[in-house]
Amino acid sequence: DDCLGFFKSCNPDNDKCCENYKCNRRDKWCKYVL
Repeated sequence: DDCLGFFKSCNPDNDKCCENYKCNRRDKWCKYVL
């Protein structure tokens, strides 16, 4: 499965962002997390 990279739209309830990224609940896109 392809993951979602930086600034890609996402669904916080079904987070498909890449490793080290998290779906931001407010902005609805993948943000980098340390």
